[in-house]
Amino acid sequence: LVRESISRAIREKTFPEGTVLLEGPVAKRMKVSRAPVRQALAMIEAEGLAHRFEGRGLIVGPPGTGPERDLLSRVIGAIAPPENHIAFSWQTFVDDLEARIMYQAFFGAVRVNEVELARHYGVSRSTARDALMHLEPLGLVEKDASFRWVVVPLDRQRISELYQLRDLLEPVALRQAVPFIPRDTITGMIERHETALRSYPSVTAGELYELELDLHVRCLEYSPNTTFVKVLRRTHCLLTLSKQIMGIRIDMPEYEPFMNEHLRILRCMRLGDDTGAELAMRSHIHASAIKVEDRATVMRRRYSATPQPFFQPVTT
Repeated sequence: LVRESISRAIREKTFPEGTVLLEGPVAKRMKVSRAPVRQALAMIEAEGLAHRFEGRGLIVGPPGTGPERDLLSRVIGAIAPPENHIAFSWQTFVDDLEARIMYQAFFGAVRVNEVELARHYGVSRSTARDALMHLEPLGLVEKDASFRWVVVPLDRQRISELYQLRDLLEPVALRQAVPFIPRDTITGMIERHETALRSYPSVTAGELYELELDLHVRCLEYSPNTTFVKVLRRTHCLLTLSKQIMGIRIDMPEYEPFMNEHLRILRCMRLGDDTGAELAMRSHIHASAIKVEDRATVMRRRYSATPQPFFQPVTT
């Protein structure tokens, strides 16, 4: 539905050539989360209605069209949320819920009460459940033995276990994916990383998170081993961790090495060097494990748990 709305706006010149399509503003206008917008923009790019460039987002028009960055804010009001979009969908509040659950995870497990969650966000219980079901595969919540929702703690042991899983599966999945990833896709990822590297530290945690998704989600989705990909989704909370705390709870570091580490991997991939990409990925995961554990330690030392109306103590 999002794709149809944007495609129509492009074809009818409501979004003229040069308009820079950005996930955030489109998601806000369409009243959905960024995930469906990201998928919709990928479809629009595949249709040839817009193309990537060195900056963020897509430019409406054929390759070579220059960006006019202020156009989107002037024309986006011409599109409206899909008529059959459900008001109060879980997508309208899941980002906020993710942030609250991620923060709690540093301080231990708590039960998530569906009834109180629905009351807090002013939605039905089934909608609240849908939001929790969206967060479950990402490793943020799970059902206990009594089928009650529980926040999964991000303590030292769990972070270690998740990185062991990544170390075993992710480099292999990436090596398998390399032959299937279009080289233009890899080039676009390299350009986005290089742009962010030049701009750092004038980038947001959300923009850095998108670079994490490039390598650790979008590339891996090309792996023919779909079981690996599904299992690795349980480790995505490690990516979410930095998105939710960097620049918010913890200052952005003066130097962020992961972009250069990503670039080393992506350049191997562009050359078709799947073995080099696998080895570079394993090295990157080892470095990331130390960094993430340090950030989790700082969070536990600097802050304390924040009560939420839908959190309850875990009872045995």
